[in-house]
Amino acid sequence: MATRIYGLWMEDGIRFIRVIGWWDFGFLALGWILSNYQQKAELPPILGKELLGKNWLKPFLAGMFFAALDVLVIEGILRNEAHTSLPPYTQPFPYSIFLYSSATVYMELVYKLIPFTLGLMLLGLMGLRKKMWVYGLMLLLACWEPLEQMPSSPAWFVAYSLGSGFLFNFMQLYFYHRFGWIYSFFARLGLYLVWHVALGVWIEYSALG
Repeated sequence: MATRIYGLWMEDGIRFIRVIGWWDFGFLALGWILSNYQQKAELPPILGKELLGKNWLKPFLAGMFFAALDVLVIEGILRNEAHTSLPPYTQPFPYSIFLYSSATVYMELVYKLIPFTLGLMLLGLMGLRKKMWVYGLMLLLACWEPLEQMPSSPAWFVAYSLGSGFLFNFMQLYFYHRFGWIYSFFARLGLYLVWHVALGVWIEYSALG
């Protein structure tokens, strides 16, 4: 709610400010309900088995690695002209910290916790909880986000976007299935801190001057 109020306050009719919508709170409520059914879906606790260990650092650094690749490909190869304003995948700092922290939770509910929990519970009801079916569900879910966000051109960038998006999402689901939802969250948090927040800071204060 604080992020939504902050975003509404930031709107000035000039800058493109992303504001959290009311529907996002509905997904938050559904995610909270399903977070109580992790054991029934044969998933680890939502906060993980080993939260105090070092395993959280692996998905976090992996997310940062995927983001660094995106910066290299999109900002270093694909983009041919200098920035004249903040691109739509960034937001003014420090609002970007609030927005993309909230967006991390939202995306991990919509693309991971809600469908993965429901899918595994459905497989259980059908008696199909074997590893083959579980990994099949993971493969399907890993395709969802990259297909939904697939660019139109050029062809090499479409292939890169689909490939890297699939690998990132499948990696998240692997961590989720093995260690708990919070590890998938850490992966996206690492991605967003570099791609959305740090890149936005660099563009806003260096490229735009």
